[in-house]
Amino acid sequence: MSKRTQDHLTRARDILDASAAKAAVGDFAFGLQAESIKAHLQDLETLQAMESVGRTYEIVDFRLIADSFKSGSVPLDVVAGAAREIRRMLGFAALRFTQGGVGRRRVPDDLYQELDLRLAGIAPGSTRLLIAAAAQRDLLDDGTAKHAIERVITVLESEGTGAAFLDSVSDLGPSGARSLREFLRILRARSSALEVTWTFAGEEIKNWLGDQETIAAITAALEATNLKEESNQVFRGVIELLSKRERIHLRSQTGELLRILFPKRLLAEVSQLHLDQEVALLCQVTETENPLTNESAHYYELLEISR
Repeated sequence: MSKRTQDHLTRARDILDASAAKAAVGDFAFGLQAESIKAHLQDLETLQAMESVGRTYEIVDFRLIADSFKSGSVPLDVVAGAAREIRRMLGFAALRFTQGGVGRRRVPDDLYQELDLRLAGIAPGSTRLLIAAAAQRDLLDDGTAKHAIERVITVLESEGTGAAFLDSVSDLGPSGARSLREFLRILRARSSALEVTWTFAGEEIKNWLGDQETIAAITAALEATNLKEESNQVFRGVIELLSKRERIHLRSQTGELLRILFPKRLLAEVSQLHLDQEVALLCQVTETENPLTNESAHYYELLEISR
């Protein structure tokens, strides 16, 4: 914890003690001041909890906003269910990023150990679940937890419609999307809105706020969307883009531009490719379909580079 935060906490507690003492003998004004200081103290204690995990963790603040949570308390089944689905959706997102594949049903224990997911705190306003994940960012500022969190938030940002939704669900994968859906169902059952704030090293990376209608729309889209594995195919063409965002853009022999995702396990092989190179890529082809909007898209994932 920083010295500045500690100083603020000490000062706030001293003022609270003094105000509470005067309020106890009937001073109404100091009673109001004590209540105000309590709210400020809670904010500082939340900041203290976040700082305590240092620069080595990604912090995701899931703020559940509902009338029933305004007191700062939350039913245990909501906390338990939300924590379970958050763990699973981040785990599957990380698995999709590192290993690829559509049909994976279980996150290996060693991957969960790498993520080191922790409940860093529970704070009022209405109710905030502070989830920490081990950053382990490399020299390029990339890390497994970073990409897992980003894939979950990207689905939320799409609000359940358009090509952005289909692409983000494909990137997250069916198992991760299923856990995100179950998490949103918990919120919908409580008529809750949701704010998600992602920070790292004290800086805000992303913030997303969804009201009850948006939560319902995304949940309905996730319930209806299908990811269907179609086939494995070899595509030949010329590389037009190589991205550190795990993407290859291939101009096929038919003239079509294919957006191909590759998992982290293939990074070493992909790094040997270069722009304008003619290649043959074996890909898994998946169709993502949203019946609510009559939209569909094909998704290509690299399995191996054919020589």
